[in-house]
Amino acid sequence: MISFAEFEIALLGLLRLARFDAGFAGFFDLSLQGARRSFRLALPLLPVWLLLLNLNTDWKDADMARVGAAEMIGYVLSWVSFPLLLLAAAPLIDRGPRVYGAIAIYNWLSVLSAALQLPIEVASYYGMGDAWNLTFSLASMAFVLACEFFAFRRILEIGFEMALALVAVDFILGRIIVNLLIGMALGPLF
Repeated sequence: MISFAEFEIALLGLLRLARFDAGFAGFFDLSLQGARRSFRLALPLLPVWLLLLNLNTDWKDADMARVGAAEMIGYVLSWVSFPLLLLAAAPLIDRGPRVYGAIAIYNWLSVLSAALQLPIEVASYYGMGDAWNLTFSLASMAFVLACEFFAFRRILEIGFEMALALVAVDFILGRIIVNLLIGMALGPLF
């Protein structure tokens, strides 16, 4: 598990990142070991992710074992797909070890994303309209993607276009994983 001290320091870094303060990087371990440790966030965030997925979802007559398996596969894919893509792209964008810092920040942004999305989903559960849920959810997602863009530009020291391309790939990959998860949960894939 991640130590309480590291978690507390990283939360301060996330707050700085949320203000688009370039000093955010000093609050994270941007080394290979820091990137590896950031994957330890997956376990404590799993219940939050499951709650976000299921709080306002009516699976109707779906097989719950299949839904659970699909959710777990989707969760694992969401944690490993983009970091693996970043590792594969590191030689192409000529950023070498800097990519470890980008992976660490990317994983820590999951905490920010969950912290923003959780109150929206709870409010929706207690009666907030679908239009408001959609509006706040899209705003939350756009904000996290903007933070990701800012972080990639700073950590990887890349240009606007490359950072935008990485964020776009992450967004598209995320939508593919969600659609795959729903497809696996509700019916045959092929």
